[in-house]
Amino acid sequence: MNAVIASLGGKLAERWLAGLALPGVVFVAVAAVAVRLGHAHWWDLWLLAREVDRLALGSPAPGTGSALLIVLGVVLASVVAATATQSLERLVLALWTQGWGRAGEAVTRRRRRRWHAAVARYEAALRDKARRLRSADGATGPLPDTQALARACDRIALTEPDRPTWIGDRMLATAVRVRACYDLDLAAAWPRLWLLLPEETRDPLALAQADFTAAARRVGWGLLYLALGLLWWPAAIIGLGLCVAGWRQGRGTVSVLADLVEAVVDLHVRALGAALGHPTDGTFGTADGQAVTVLLRKDR
Repeated sequence: MNAVIASLGGKLAERWLAGLALPGVVFVAVAAVAVRLGHAHWWDLWLLAREVDRLALGSPAPGTGSALLIVLGVVLASVVAATATQSLERLVLALWTQGWGRAGEAVTRRRRRRWHAAVARYEAALRDKARRLRSADGATGPLPDTQALARACDRIALTEPDRPTWIGDRMLATAVRVRACYDLDLAAAWPRLWLLLPEETRDPLALAQADFTAAARRVGWGLLYLALGLLWWPAAIIGLGLCVAGWRQGRGTVSVLADLVEAVVDLHVRALGAALGHPTDGTFGTADGQAVTVLLRKDR
């Protein structure tokens, strides 16, 4: 156990250093540049170089204590920035995956109307394509691009929207698909499924979850840089770039995570049923899913 704890502690320290401490030091450096240059001298590299020379050579015999105080100040400032980023990370994750209360209902209704309209166009194109292929004049003119219309639906949501964001609906789509295929409550089944998984199966899931969280953290750093843009406008450009990159990373990684979760259900749902006292000899069907869901919910 001591070896396991030591290994885990090393991994956590490495993750903290790479994900928070080093970006925090960079943010503190940019903040120092922003405070010194401001909007009026945002381009003045000579002024910045003179400031660096003054700090390095300003004292004829800088003491070790002064140097330690400077280093300590930088470390503390980077820790404060990293702590603020962790709070923003949790906020971004909540905005991506939660419902936003009343404010989100209007956004969700709008997304739902757009999705239904896109689905109607897709289904109409399917009917038109089938009719033209059956008719004698089906070769006249190009057929409807049903694949493009299907992708347009998926860009809004894979299933009927129930969250203000595409990312939130992408995770819910997995539960909807599992319910449709097995009639299984994924929220109730997932903790038990996780306990049944071997280590080599958990690792990709943990990695995908870490990547998704890192995307939210990148947006958190972007928000801090946007705030720094009030003092030095180039920082706002950096922040906007980080927010866009984090958002795109979040959309990609949540798809990977949702696909992995669905794959785990497909491959291990029979083992879950057997562990709960409901073994199946053949295909795991909706009747089995209903029975397992009753066991999981402890319904009477």
